[in-house]
Amino acid sequence: MATTTLPASTAAQPEACAIPCNLCGGTDVEQVGNRDRDGKALRTVLCRGCGLVWTDPRPNTEETRHFYAEEYRVAYKASYTPKPKHAFRETLRALERVQDMGPIVKPGEKLLDVGCGGGFFVYAMRRAGVNAQGIEPNHGFAGYAQSELQVPVQNAFLQDVDFPAGTFDVITLNHVLEHVEDPTATLARLGSWLKPNGYLVVEVPNVESRHHSPGNRFHIGHLYNFNPRTLAGVGRKAGLDVFESRVIAGPRHCHTIFQKPEKASNASINFRSVHNYQRVRGILHSHTSLSHFISPSVYLRVVRKQLKYLGEWQQTRTAGTGREIVESVMRKAG
Repeated sequence: MATTTLPASTAAQPEACAIPCNLCGGTDVEQVGNRDRDGKALRTVLCRGCGLVWTDPRPNTEETRHFYAEEYRVAYKASYTPKPKHAFRETLRALERVQDMGPIVKPGEKLLDVGCGGGFFVYAMRRAGVNAQGIEPNHGFAGYAQSELQVPVQNAFLQDVDFPAGTFDVITLNHVLEHVEDPTATLARLGSWLKPNGYLVVEVPNVESRHHSPGNRFHIGHLYNFNPRTLAGVGRKAGLDVFESRVIAGPRHCHTIFQKPEKASNASINFRSVHNYQRVRGILHSHTSLSHFISPSVYLRVVRKQLKYLGEWQQTRTAGTGREIVESVMRKAG
């Protein structure tokens, strides 16, 4: 896999907390990692006040913007634009997301997908009759969405766009919130774009998951690492109610649907939770390389992944355009 660097993260690693906790505001932290998945220096800390995990210190805003605009998709996908296998894979995932969205979005309603990648979910939602659009900071993937799939996607960072209050019925962030510099402020801003009783759907990796080995737990693209409680906390702190919260089977991602209340609440909420800190700490410390690699599930996942890749190759080896692949997958899915 291609690698990249964000230089400020590899600077001197102070023991002090340079970035206050985004959830409880605390600065009492415990270091839980000093390397990323590529073995490069990356200091990761755990808040003793609530259990939120984040990169500290981290790159400055200019470096971060350059990374996501130019390098991020190459680092993760080894390609500047989606390959045929990505079109196949992401269309299947988009169809799963469309099915999940059924209870909360209706044809004709307005939906915004933040960090929409190549636009596959936007395409699938529009095909289902939803007035969907997207935002994507990466030039290559946003360009693909615009030219290949011809869906309304802005090539921009979230900070650079704005919508009138109450514009959308639903906003989605699929594996996006972990990348932002201020999760609470991000959710609050998105919440302002929702209609009263509108939904904000967020999915992020779960720091409690044992899906990856300890050496692959933290990496440079994720500024924050959540568990279900801290994800719910940042949403509540942003003024949203938790409508539904679950853990996805398999990789055990956190999936939470927030709902915008009709009236803002003035109730004071305490976001500190020593119990959650102890829970996250216990899970991180108990998931060792030995416990990971003696687990049969690790090897079953490898076999399943290889079979999946073989199936993707068979389905796309005579592929046409990206849009033709998307349409073929959707026809077969019914």
